[in-house]
Amino acid sequence: MDRRTAALLLVAVVALASVVNATVFAYRWIYGTVSIAGPGAARGAACTGFYSATAQSGITQFLPNLGTNYDAPTYGTYNITVIPGDVVCEWGTVPYKLYESIEVSIPVTVGSWYIQDFYGFGYNGTATGPKVYAYFRVEDAAEIVSLAKLIIWNGTTMAKVTELNLSSPGAMTSVIPLNPGKALRLDLYLDSSTTGTVEFKVGVYVTQEPNEAPSP
Repeated sequence: MDRRTAALLLVAVVALASVVNATVFAYRWIYGTVSIAGPGAARGAACTGFYSATAQSGITQFLPNLGTNYDAPTYGTYNITVIPGDVVCEWGTVPYKLYESIEVSIPVTVGSWYIQDFYGFGYNGTATGPKVYAYFRVEDAAEIVSLAKLIIWNGTTMAKVTELNLSSPGAMTSVIPLNPGKALRLDLYLDSSTTGTVEFKVGVYVTQEPNEAPSP
């Protein structure tokens, strides 16, 4: 067999191997259109969020008087600071606002601390609006502390609703129903013998379906 014939055979083998190993795709697709309205259009579960009645004078016409300690002093010249995120629901001529998130900074010393009513989580709606259902879940757990708890209260009766262990990754409350015009008071308990910075993240999931908890 001459060199030219051998080269042709090699090319043929390579070409055959390429055909055998070829991948065939059946093609499908998703075409989507998402329409996004402003916060003034929010209703039902969309009109839930964080607020401080102290920071928004007059909002108590619609929601309980909560969030009264959002800027309270802790020790020395230090104060609690709460920075709200994006507005997700607003109403009225003022307008009044509910926020998608809050970033809470609480300077404390070693030992036990109870931070009462640092913010509220409410639902604005008419009397005929649907009931909504909220779940609070630990998404980033608090570390280095002996104990960290988010304590949730009924903002109208001040009855204790539940506690959430912030040191337990993935911990989630049972369902918390909310009627229009109702809210939850948020407290925080911390106990630590170690200095440092403690970070945590809690997700709040709200739905109008009574039997649909968020997936783990």
